[in-house]
Amino acid sequence: MSNPRTLLGIFAHPDDESFGPGGTLAAYAAQGAQVHVIIATDGDAGSVEDSHQRQGGRTLAQERSEELARAAVALGVTSIWNLPYRDSGMRGSPDNEHPRALARQPVERLAAELTDTIRRLKPQVVLTHDPYGGYGHPDHIRCCEAVTVAFYAAAQTDGQAGNGNRIGSLQPHRAQKLYYTNFDKRALRWIVKFMRITGRNPRQMGRNKDIDLVEIAGWETPVHARIDVRAYLPDKERASRAHASQYSGGPAMFRMLPGPLRNRLARYENFTRAYPAPGAFQESDLFQDIA
Repeated sequence: MSNPRTLLGIFAHPDDESFGPGGTLAAYAAQGAQVHVIIATDGDAGSVEDSHQRQGGRTLAQERSEELARAAVALGVTSIWNLPYRDSGMRGSPDNEHPRALARQPVERLAAELTDTIRRLKPQVVLTHDPYGGYGHPDHIRCCEAVTVAFYAAAQTDGQAGNGNRIGSLQPHRAQKLYYTNFDKRALRWIVKFMRITGRNPRQMGRNKDIDLVEIAGWETPVHARIDVRAYLPDKERASRAHASQYSGGPAMFRMLPGPLRNRLARYENFTRAYPAPGAFQESDLFQDIA
């Protein structure tokens, strides 16, 4: 029996699956594909919404695990897998130095863990963060590095990954496509201009003012696939709201935009095709050309 359409999304934090490509995950799940998600950290370094009421005695990691479970139901994904690492926090934060922080883990070790899971789930399509980490987050960057190594290692037959790390006894599996999440930088450059016109500083975004939109807008991330998720935006919204400790109605840079433009940006989710080399035409389906 042929393997059913299977998509594997590998992300750094609980909420990355929803705030990022949540519409795409929901779309393929609704269309009958097997959609699996791996989350690499516990999210314990996330900054909590001021309005969020913490329940006594529970860690933020415990709360975010429960939020992730509710988000998975909203998206309709097949399974959620977790790696045992700690959120590294933003660049330059003390959390970067925690010994269990994802960003401190050797790429080869992470890739070995992911290789076994890729072989077990047998996806045709693998999806993860872009090499810049979206907005420069160290965990996103390390996740991209490890997933990229694992994508190729899973197809090897010599039982090795990276610098000789064992990857178990599972049979090799060659996934057919690797995509990185993407935000169209043309839209982001427009947002930077809009902020400057309205007297806001695009170099100090986020709750901690540590996100530089000018820097991010300069990163080159070509769009090779554009997925229309308009019909699945309610699912994405429910999944995003499930992450109550992190949700504030969407990114601040979107909330300041006029409604029609905001809706136009939300309708499509973009991806960069890392493997195989992109074709001449922009894809509208991540499973395009997959038998």
